[in-house]
Amino acid sequence: MAWRIAKQANALDRTGAGGLYESGRWHELGVPVIYAGLSAEICAMEKLVHTGPILPVDLVLVALTLPASPDLYEEADVAALSGWDVLSPSGASAEFGTAFLRSGRALGLVVPSAVMPEARNVILNPLHRRFADIELAIERPFSFDPRLRS
Repeated sequence: MAWRIAKQANALDRTGAGGLYESGRWHELGVPVIYAGLSAEICAMEKLVHTGPILPVDLVLVALTLPASPDLYEEADVAALSGWDVLSPSGASAEFGTAFLRSGRALGLVVPSAVMPEARNVILNPLHRRFADIELAIERPFSFDPRLRS
């Protein structure tokens, strides 16, 4: 099981189109990708640090039921990726993630969160042949406690 917090309009996106328009810690611009957290809590923290001073509205919590085959996932060896966890990543993590996504060798790359390294995120490849096996479902509306910005 993995989780996303997204705007209602994009909640069930299966294309990874966001990666086509913005780069990220684990992918370069122009690469389709879907980021998810392995807990709802890390999703909330990730979303919070990526927002501006105004908390977003119209958010939903999305559950992703992932295929259970362990061979569909790889764990990133971040010890070999200098600077993966700094505020402005070094580029090594984006190059590594992009190479992983383009290779198509696995459905997901499990990575630590830069916000909380003990927590894990999964970088999903929407072009992988088993991506169609992922079930996405909106669990409920999501809103941040306003005290987080007061």
